[in-house]
Amino acid sequence: MLKVYEHEQVVCIEGILEETRSKVFLFLVDGMLIDTGAEKMQDDLKKELAKLSFDQVVLTHHHEDHTGNAAWIQQHYQVPIYIHPSGQEITDRHGIYPAYRQLTWGNRDAFLTQALSDRINSRTLEWQVIHTPGHANDHVALFHPESGRLFTGDLFVTPKTRVVMKGESISRIKTSLRKLLTLPFESVFCSHAGYLENGRALLEEKLTYLESLQEKILQLFKDGETPSDIHLQLFPKTYPIVRFSNGEWDSLHIVTSTIAEYDEKKSRHLRPRANTLGILRKGQSVLLEQQFARHSLGEGPFYRPIGGTTELGEPSAKTVAREFKEEIGADIKIVQYVDVIENIYTLKNQVFHEISLVYEVEFEQQALYDQDTFDVFEDGKMTKARWVSLEELEQRDTVLYPTGLLDLLKKLPSPVANKL
Repeated sequence: MLKVYEHEQVVCIEGILEETRSKVFLFLVDGMLIDTGAEKMQDDLKKELAKLSFDQVVLTHHHEDHTGNAAWIQQHYQVPIYIHPSGQEITDRHGIYPAYRQLTWGNRDAFLTQALSDRINSRTLEWQVIHTPGHANDHVALFHPESGRLFTGDLFVTPKTRVVMKGESISRIKTSLRKLLTLPFESVFCSHAGYLENGRALLEEKLTYLESLQEKILQLFKDGETPSDIHLQLFPKTYPIVRFSNGEWDSLHIVTSTIAEYDEKKSRHLRPRANTLGILRKGQSVLLEQQFARHSLGEGPFYRPIGGTTELGEPSAKTVAREFKEEIGADIKIVQYVDVIENIYTLKNQVFHEISLVYEVEFEQQALYDQDTFDVFEDGKMTKARWVSLEELEQRDTVLYPTGLLDLLKKLPSPVANKL
């Protein structure tokens, strides 16, 4: 059964699957179809799509409840279908699903896709494409800055998560929520909850809940409790989907995901870490984040460039662009590759080994050079970035990481005139 209605010039197609009473949405805005719904909706969906006009399909992720009709649409409408690059190899092949998922949603045939970049144009509008992994590695959200409309796929669903699918990452979901909460939106279009007029408040509520939940899990774990014991304490209720899915969905996965990521973070120093840093200059000053924490030279403030860890399969130039977008909400372009810095240091009696690829970058928006400070969002914390002169960096009591970066900065030629 389908219900079709409109909110904020968005056609909302609500599919209700009879066997399980499960609900999933697809949306149509400005000729762009967002998701295709489950295969079990196909007969009803054919009739609705015949009444509508669209030029392209954008998928929030590869799961079959969102892509189940993509192959049929491609065959009958010959429109391009876009997905995050990490989802392309998955949708190139027919989906293979356990019986309960086939009963709920149906199957998903293979189809061809084009890779999403960080922008996509509908008929008259430009949309930001925001990578929001956690529920799935290829998950994206879509945002239209002028209207404030935000499409969140499966990132939200409910403010208090009780069960998750095996393989989901609670920490990455939190990071993705924080990323979206830097955007100026209020309402949300969720692929399972539909139109949420108070979407910002609900996303904030979910983030607060997950942060509190993870704190409880880790405290119990540090106190010596096993994952099973923690699960029983925090989730005493048994949810029907656990048995129905044969454990693929379970609240236990929230506990084990949290503990696994905590253990991984603790052991990170046991292997080298590759990251990418962006040097953004204005005259003889560099945009640097200031942190106040313990570091390898002691306690107190220190500076570091915007940047972060390179994800598996991610080109380093993509990393630096992603980090600027995630941390300060700014679009940048690469000027040049500068060098690599290898840094081995000791912190809290542990040896760390970082290999940093350094790029010179510049803002795409010229007006950002007039901004004195920038809010930096990372790992649930907010710090500040500001322009710091080379003269200040050369002072004895100024700490800049990674070691060796100051020498690189001194060797760079003066920036172009419009960045002075």
